Amino acid sequence: MVKVSYCSTCKGRLHQLKHTFIKNLEALRNIDAEWIIVDYLCPDNTADELLKLPIAQEFLQNNKLKIYKFKKDIPFVMPLAKNISHTLAEGTFIFNL
Repeated sequence: MVKVSYCSTCKGRLHQLKHTFIKNLEALRNIDAEWIIVDYLCPDNTADELLKLPIAQEFLQNNKLKIYKFKKDIPFVMPLAKNISHTLAEGTFIFNL
């Protein structure tokens, strides 16, 4: 069976992510896919805010959502953020969002 991994990196864009977060998770409900979100030292505490949502807890338990909170205080580097999400991905196909 083929599994798909969708990878996102966030840095100070929680307000945008909130518009699609629940719809994106619901789209994963009945397919073999996962969504990896890397919180790259977000000033708006993206990981913490998403983890407060009940639907996030449900999808974390089902291994359909992974949230990684970057802890190193270095400037944003897209290849590093992307590579972190790819390291966590378990899918046959990996897509960056």
